[in-house]
Amino acid sequence: NASFQNAGGGGGAGAVGSDAPSGAGGAGGAGVSNNITGSSVTYAGGGGGGSTDTSSGGAGGSSIGGNGSGNSGGGGNATAGAVNTGSGGGGGSGNTNFSSGAGGSGVVVLRWATSDATIGATRTGLVDGGVQTDGTDSYIVFTGGQGLITFS
Repeated sequence: NASFQNAGGGGGAGAVGSDAPSGAGGAGGAGVSNNITGSSVTYAGGGGGGSTDTSSGGAGGSSIGGNGSGNSGGGGNATAGAVNTGSGGGGGSGNTNFSSGAGGSGVVVLRWATSDATIGATRTGLVDGGVQTDGTDSYIVFTGGQGLITFS
């Protein structure tokens, strides 16, 4: 006979996840914001813990980590971490078999002084949004694929 407990939230890049409070799943840890693309973007929020006692699990960190699943009464499955943020998925609720959420896909951002280099135009196999500029710098955001990057 299995005994199920509420789960703590997963750690984020900026903070640990919360312990599970009485009767609920713990919240995911906060992500970290940076301005590498010229505007503030938050990455790597922790996933919320699943709850066996309440209808909803713990909240995902920084609103980009996945929310944990809850128990019966409309609990449903956990949610996935936000895409292109590297955030954790929410935890499942074991006693009602609500599944956990997938982690959010990652992202790679390269930034360089525009006067120092030019990135090669051929990036076969990579998914990106093209070279962008921010003041005297250039940057490119890769969201998928596998391949080589050259600078000249």
